[in-house]
Amino acid sequence: MTAPRPAPRLDETTLREPLRRALAERETRTLPPGSRTAAAVLLPLFMRDGEARVWLVRRPESMRNHGGQVAFPGGKSDPTDGSLRATALREAEEELGIGPASVDVLGSLDDYPTITGFTVTPWVGWLPEDVLVKPSPAEVARAFAPPLREFFEPPAGVLPWRGWTVDGELVWGATAAILRAFVGIVRDLD
Repeated sequence: MTAPRPAPRLDETTLREPLRRALAERETRTLPPGSRTAAAVLLPLFMRDGEARVWLVRRPESMRNHGGQVAFPGGKSDPTDGSLRATALREAEEELGIGPASVDVLGSLDDYPTITGFTVTPWVGWLPEDVLVKPSPAEVARAFAPPLREFFEPPAGVLPWRGWTVDGELVWGATAAILRAFVGIVRDLD
């Protein structure tokens, strides 16, 4: 087995526009509507201290779905959203106080079916470096922003629990699967 390639340089110049092009050029796998609940998440990237970071949240233990788990800001689609992109932006605003006007949406990733009955559509967004994040205590126990490079290390553990421990938090399940797919796209950028 060959060792994984090291992380490429991860900053705004090497990521933002190349990611926009790569996401526009790839064929995104979408799952047909059906018995699963439609949901969307935002994979929010931004720069801090010269490196790309990603916002993640830990859900409060009291939440009915996914309590205590680390996730991207997001949730189930609301009939008033109009699109799954709108769902991701609405949820990012509700959970982290990130206004939709602050998000440069670069594109979407493949739909991901969860074992809890959701079909999650991830959207990749770029935030200004100085964006103010105000987590909602009702939906977020903790918000944290690890460097993206941490997810270029091989995940630990065996399926289905394969994930990473970053900033003292376990990133696993659907969130880890989405990050693995995203890292694969970033590795292939020109």
